[in-house]
Amino acid sequence: MITYLISELMLYLSFAILAGTFIIAIIPNEKKPTISIHKRWLQLSILGIVLFSAMPVVQIVEYLYQGIGLSLTLTNVINNFEVGRAWTLILILSIFYYLLISIFPVQQKKSYAVVALIFLFSMILAVGWASHAASLTEWSGFVFHTTHFTAVSVWIGVLFIVSWFSKDTKNWNVFLKWYSPLAIVCFILTLLSGFYMMSLVVDLSDYTNSWLLDYGQALLIKHLFIIPLLVFAFFNGIWMKRRLNQNPQFNPKPWVRGESLLLLFIFSTTAFLGQSSPPHEIESTIKTNGVSALFQYFYGGTVAGQVQFSLTTFSIIFMLLAAIFLTLLIYSFCKKAPAIFAFVMSFLSVLSIYLSLMTSF
Repeated sequence: MITYLISELMLYLSFAILAGTFIIAIIPNEKKPTISIHKRWLQLSILGIVLFSAMPVVQIVEYLYQGIGLSLTLTNVINNFEVGRAWTLILILSIFYYLLISIFPVQQKKSYAVVALIFLFSMILAVGWASHAASLTEWSGFVFHTTHFTAVSVWIGVLFIVSWFSKDTKNWNVFLKWYSPLAIVCFILTLLSGFYMMSLVVDLSDYTNSWLLDYGQALLIKHLFIIPLLVFAFFNGIWMKRRLNQNPQFNPKPWVRGESLLLLFIFSTTAFLGQSSPPHEIESTIKTNGVSALFQYFYGGTVAGQVQFSLTTFSIIFMLLAAIFLTLLIYSFCKKAPAIFAFVMSFLSVLSIYLSLMTSF
């Protein structure tokens, strides 16, 4: 399972690198820092999309091949399963995409960068076509999954490229003027589309009951990480402008890298969601797959199928600790503490809120 989790994470990262690179490429030089990303990174990202998007095909083949043989199973999956057809389309698009990037100056000419973005969006459409949401509702699931994937790729892609591949911090205030609104739009689209897709597999009234399952645990952790992410996004978008105006020599990259790493952790939980059984029917899923080991560790008793909250000494203590760590997170921005301190406070705040919830039974 670890292999599939890593493949999901790397698939998201591959799309993000390509999206960020080509969006940055169409932005005028006076509105962005100096970016230097070697063509090899783009080529590896395309190869990564081909390889990592094939993992769902591999999973189905592993499950079916013992009955009818490997060759026949592979042919059947590629020809008759949506996930197989989507991967075939991705493979064909990737061949031409790789040639485009290898032959033409895609980072220097805006027209080529636009073509590269069209190729990338076509592959995102293929991923959405084969998604779990699309299999449940057809068009609405396809549209919302595609919207979600596109918004996240653009949001983290630009952030990742600027924070890890920029050579200087010039034009940073100008960069924030267009990136901050873009990030807000991407966040809203991600939130709305994510909420819709969550409603397809988890009844909102059963959200807390879903914590009994691995899927619900991953969903909870993903949502908790959004809290420090919003703090980082707020300060990197607003506080950073004031800081740069006061001190033009200030280096904002460590703080932006912290935000990009938080987004990467959210990607990790999303990858886990893709490998867990969705709780369409929580009681039947518990009978099939059992209760989450994490939940069972904290609960310790026999699970009745419903989560009943009650304040405990430990839950109050952990919630107070969470408030302290979130305060220290904000304090680290205001008092110009090292970025690593803010990053650690983010993790500790998420851990404390999680422990508070898990000890509230």
